[in-house]
Amino acid sequence: MASKRQIEANRANAAKSTGPQTSAGRAISSRNAYRHGLSRWNDSDASGFAGFDAVFAEEFKGAGMEIAFQDLAQARSRQDCLRAIRLDLILAVIEGAEPKQMRLLHGLERYEKVALSRQRRGLKRMRRNNG
Repeated sequence: MASKRQIEANRANAAKSTGPQTSAGRAISSRNAYRHGLSRWNDSDASGFAGFDAVFAEEFKGAGMEIAFQDLAQARSRQDCLRAIRLDLILAVIEGAEPKQMRLLHGLERYEKVALSRQRRGLKRMRRNNG
């Protein structure tokens, strides 16, 4: 249980971190998630894997298999995109490391974890439906 002093300190800190106060600041922060597009999953990500779906459709049949294939295809597409971004950032760092580029390179790990999670989910669905 928090003491009165801790509660007061928490309230004082919360009052300081209320986000942007100006219209310009709010407009800038509202675009944070769209900086690179990696935080959004598109159905179009799976378009490169139409052949993947066709190859395995005969072997793995089931009601949930379409969703499993979609998860796998989107995860693979996202991983390919992340590899390309990582390569570009590594090359930029080799040419002359800037702190911003280093932070971006470190930040890719978050999106890789999401893609791997999507891939695991698709594989679990395949096992469950084929099981």
